Amino acid sequence: MNILNLISVFIVKIIDNVLSTSKTLLIQKNKAFLAGLSVAISQIIFYKLIDAVTEGGDLTMYIISIASGFGTYLAIYISNKFSKDRLFVNVILSDDKEAMIELREFLMKNKINNLTTDGYTKDFKKTLAITAYVETKEKSKLLDKYIENSNIKFKRIIQSK
Repeated sequence: MNILNLISVFIVKIIDNVLSTSKTLLIQKNKAFLAGLSVAISQIIFYKLIDAVTEGGDLTMYIISIASGFGTYLAIYISNKFSKDRLFVNVILSDDKEAMIELREFLMKNKINNLTTDGYTKDFKKTLAITAYVETKEKSKLLDKYIENSNIKFKRIIQSK
């Protein structure tokens, strides 16, 4: 098998593994039609690659194996990069009511959905409690930086949904 054929087999196997891994991710997201389509295309590629391995020998097999790993990595990377299906629920508390008001304004300015309710300190003084619903990594980083750069002590509990 010449170098051009090996390169094309490598690329085709990456595509096959991206489709195959995407199938699993699509099933988890309950996207049945796309998962089925992904499997159908992946199977066609897979059976075509069997011919390439039997004709190409050990070198072709090693190249296809390496491409499989890279294709799986690529599919997961792409899924994580563009996925918005994860929701991080942040429950944020502080004894400083003014700091909580400023935090709420920050969340609103950055279009981070939140629910602000009355809360109380250990001494039963009135403050605010904020539940922030963060949907993207960028917004999570914004909230992380805000809390890290603040001189106020915040209590923060994060749940992934």
